[in-house]
Amino acid sequence: MQYPPNHLQAAFAPWRRDLPATEQVAAEILSLPFHQHLTRVDISYVVASLEQALKSTRAASCANS
Repeated sequence: MQYPPNHLQAAFAPWRRDLPATEQVAAEILSLPFHQHLTRVDISYVVASLEQALKSTRAASCANS
C-alpha cells in the first residue's frame, strides 16, 4: 500500500474509525509515478515493471483457471 488511507495516518488519529471498504480498496489500487522530473529512463523502467507485473498476474490467473 503506497498511500495509506487518511483515517490510518497519525494526523487523523483522533477521528479514526473502521473503514473496511476504504482499506480494501487502498490495498488493491496501483499507483504509478508521474511528475515533471521523470526521465525517459525512469519512464522506461516504470513501463517495463508494469508490463512484467501484468504478465505475472495473467500467468497466475491462467494457472488458477
